[in-house]
Amino acid sequence: MDCLGWRLQGFRPTEWDYRVYEERAYEILVSLRGRAAILHGGLIWRLALEILGSDALERAVQGPSEGVFEYAQAVKPCHGPTYYDDALTSEEIDIICGTYKIADSGHKDPVYWSWWPRPAQWKSSGLNMGYWTEFDEGWFQERLASIQGGSGTPLTSSLWRSLKYHKGAIKLRYAVDKESAQFLSDVVLPNFASPCSLA
Repeated sequence: MDCLGWRLQGFRPTEWDYRVYEERAYEILVSLRGRAAILHGGLIWRLALEILGSDALERAVQGPSEGVFEYAQAVKPCHGPTYYDDALTSEEIDIICGTYKIADSGHKDPVYWSWWPRPAQWKSSGLNMGYWTEFDEGWFQERLASIQGGSGTPLTSSLWRSLKYHKGAIKLRYAVDKESAQFLSDVVLPNFASPCSLA
C-alpha cells in the first residue's frame, strides 16, 4: 500500500493515528533495506533516528541488503563495474513522512497530508542546508512536541511548501552544491574513476 492509505475529507487525526504511523515507519526502517533511510540524509535520516533510537546508526553499516538489485541506487563509473546500494521506494518515503491521501471532491487528484514534509517540500523549505543544523533540530523538536501534545496535525503539501524559514538558504545550498561538484570534478575525481551517473 502506498502511503498510510486514504482518508475522507474532514479527517481529524488523533494520537492513535500518529502511533500507527510510527509503527508503519518502524516496519520499513527495521527491514533489511531500512538502512537506506539513514543514508538518505536530511529529514528522512532524522525521522529514522527518532523512530529507531540507538539502533539506527549501527544499521547504516549493515549492507547492502540481499535485495539490493531489486530496489537500488546505482553508481556507474566511466570505467569499471557498477556499484549498488540500497534505496527506498517513493511509497516507503511517503510512509516514513507519515503521508495520507485525502479524498477531496473539489480535486481530481488526491490531496496529500503528511505529519512531516516530504523530500521535495523539505528541499524547498529553507531548512535544508545540506547538513542537519541546530535550527533544524530545534524545529524538529518543536514540531514533535506539538504532535505529541495534540496540537500538531498533518499538513497539506501546499502548506508545507509555504514554510520557507530561511529564504536565502536555498540559494546558499545550490551554491555549495555547485562548488562541491566543481571541486570533486577538478581535484578529487581525476585521481579516481569518475562517477558518470547515478541511476
